[in-house]
Amino acid sequence: MGTFLYKAAVGLLLVQNPPAPPTSPAPAGPPAPPAQDSARASVWARVTADSTDGSAWLDVGRYYLQLSEEYHAHKKPVVVDTVLAHAILDTAQLAFDRSARLSPGTRTADSARVFRVYAFGERAYVDWESGGTAAATLAWHGLPESLRLPPVLEELGENLLRACPHQGVLFTANEMDTQAAWYLRFGRGLRPDLVVVPLDRWKLDSVLRNRVLREMRRHDPSLRALGETRAVCASMGFERAPEQRPAVKWNKRPLVWVSGRETKDDRVPPQDFVFAALRLAVDEHETWTAPVTALYTRAVSNAGGLCKAFDTFDLGSEVGCR
Repeated sequence: MGTFLYKAAVGLLLVQNPPAPPTSPAPAGPPAPPAQDSARASVWARVTADSTDGSAWLDVGRYYLQLSEEYHAHKKPVVVDTVLAHAILDTAQLAFDRSARLSPGTRTADSARVFRVYAFGERAYVDWESGGTAAATLAWHGLPESLRLPPVLEELGENLLRACPHQGVLFTANEMDTQAAWYLRFGRGLRPDLVVVPLDRWKLDSVLRNRVLREMRRHDPSLRALGETRAVCASMGFERAPEQRPAVKWNKRPLVWVSGRETKDDRVPPQDFVFAALRLAVDEHETWTAPVTALYTRAVSNAGGLCKAFDTFDLGSEVGCR
């Protein structure tokens, strides 16, 4: 009990004491091994040298966002880790907020605002493990209305959710497609029939995996077993369809690979996908244009029928259509 109260107090101090200017000591963080101490000292040294450096504050936030992933190794009691995980993410939020305010009109500010949304997604992930889908949804509802993903990322998330068949499981590949899909699924209530999980976390985070399996009333975590009762989708954020054991047969669909149970009625015609926000992002040279375009280019190479939809928005050349 004494250990828990001590660690809980550390977590609360982290939440209640935001990053201080260079004339004051930096806020205490959670206990960390030497390698983490060195990395943390490095990012804090930059803001200590110049507390108005928005780029440095962005790196502080990114450090704490990445540090929060350690919670999901579950090496400590979950109730203790939850307190610390929330505190770490609160620190990331404070750093991203400061970065955005200190770098108005820059790509740094654009990134900081997006990562603030990502931090909400990571907090919801923590709550999903401990309290289920309802808890994750509640965490996302704490997102301020004024804080949104850029339209090009919202559009990506919506397109990925639309591409996955009814009652499917969508496995995402990276931070960008995960957070875009989570934002639309939990924050905006789109496609509540879908389960959206990063594939690497499905493999490595047993607590999340077991929570999701309970909610789906399944026991076997293999993708082949999941496909016996529902569609299994993989985002084309992956360079190729994920290789699984036992082997899974993937079918190419617009924006996703699909395995398992799907019907023709579930399939969205390629020309029905919308890329208006991408058109604006390309015109405005927005920060997130390149990674989104890379995903769509891979999708076009796997499902050529998408070219008609991209041509509608005069985007064929950007995504490799001929």
